[in-house]
Amino acid sequence: MTAERIREAMKRARYFIDELTVDAPDGDPKKIVEDEDRFFAWDNERRCVKNGKDFLFDWSYYIGIVMEGLYYMYQAGEGEKYRDYALRYLHAVETDGRLNAYAGYVPYHGVDCYKTASLLPLFMDEDEEIRTLADGLYNDLAVVNSIYAPECLGGNYYHVWRGGKPPRYAVWLDGLYMSQNFLARYASKTGDQKQLSAIARRFRWVDEQLKDEKTGLYYHAGNKREDVCPFFWLRACGWYALAQIEVYECLSGEDKENMGKALNDSMNALIRWRDPETGLWLNLISDEKDDGNRPESSGSAMMAYTLMKGARLGALPKEMAVIGRDVFVRLTEQKLIDNKFTDVYLMASASGEDNYRKKDYYMPQEGKGVGAYIMAYSEMLYLEK
Repeated sequence: MTAERIREAMKRARYFIDELTVDAPDGDPKKIVEDEDRFFAWDNERRCVKNGKDFLFDWSYYIGIVMEGLYYMYQAGEGEKYRDYALRYLHAVETDGRLNAYAGYVPYHGVDCYKTASLLPLFMDEDEEIRTLADGLYNDLAVVNSIYAPECLGGNYYHVWRGGKPPRYAVWLDGLYMSQNFLARYASKTGDQKQLSAIARRFRWVDEQLKDEKTGLYYHAGNKREDVCPFFWLRACGWYALAQIEVYECLSGEDKENMGKALNDSMNALIRWRDPETGLWLNLISDEKDDGNRPESSGSAMMAYTLMKGARLGALPKEMAVIGRDVFVRLTEQKLIDNKFTDVYLMASASGEDNYRKKDYYMPQEGKGVGAYIMAYSEMLYLEK
């Protein structure tokens, strides 16, 4: 990888990120949140009541992951405007120190609704309203809704709870990132060691029950080893990789050591499945490449971020940062087209059916991919200093 290619990728990425977020002429978070006819540029689902979307709305993972990426850029030394953008968003979705009605397990008991809360511990020491939000949501998940985290699932939460029952597969890889990142950050800040131990146990259950020993890859979802959703979906593995490295920062002792080992095992397995032609990963990681199963951008960006951050924190060997950088540059060269981040797979239901190859689901400017790409860029800032 030449220095010129790296510089050009960094230049293009920065222009794309700024134009999409902090420099967007109509991108003010407060105005967008307060007007149900306005949406962030990366919100392809355009969630609001009139569009038939009856949960998540502005308090959502596909917005939160973008905001978190911007905050990481601030942490990497890129200026207050990135931090302030994320903070304006958080204040826009709270009312009088309270969460809006679509955070937490309301109304459909979904852990997706907790993802954006992982931003709260980053601000709570300096902002009393944010602390109030964090306290309330932590209690909501760790105490009130702990009834949806049964012992038979290793203490993991049902991914959703609609119509008074869990989904076909109770635990999704996605849900570990949506819920445990917030819990770990808050518990680490407040010294809740009991919760940190419970978090580590949840990840051990996933490693024991949802990992395929032959490939080293993780199934998208499951109830136990003998009852899994039999697909190795890239973004699900990406969510889990993000969860591993973010929670790793919050753990200590044997739990931290075990998380680092599990992360090494999963990254080594995934590296073996990189598409040799593009250097990225296919949407269904181990299946044959075709037009319905192409190199996918969101999961590849998540892997780039995890590889670089894992190496920076000492959880992964330093040479893995080089692989992560290579993935980021290739993503920029191949998927950032006309200043749009392309080929982000919209969604997959973990229903047991193959809904991972829909050609029209590969979309540009989708928040799950844009956010992960910004996060990967934040790690490039550390690596290229």
